[in-house]
Amino acid sequence: MTSVYLANLKARRDAIATELAALDMTKAGGKPNLSSTDGGTAIDHVGYKDALYRELREIDGLIRAAAETEAALNAGDGGPFEISTDLIP
Repeated sequence: MTSVYLANLKARRDAIATELAALDMTKAGGKPNLSSTDGGTAIDHVGYKDALYRELREIDGLIRAAAETEAALNAGDGGPFEISTDLIP
């Protein structure tokens, strides 16, 4: 389960990195912000690029956590566990 999750996170990270690398002055995120003078729709290109960078940071954190979990499971730790005790009167 963790391997599929980790692979999906890495695939999304790679897709975002590719999109960021492709940004130029002709694509959304590479252009300056546009606002209409008549109160119409404003286009937040800078916000779009910032959102991609935020998502990339979030995914990197999730990848680190998933990799640590997978490493612990593969090390034979068995992952999280619970200890219970019964007191004898």
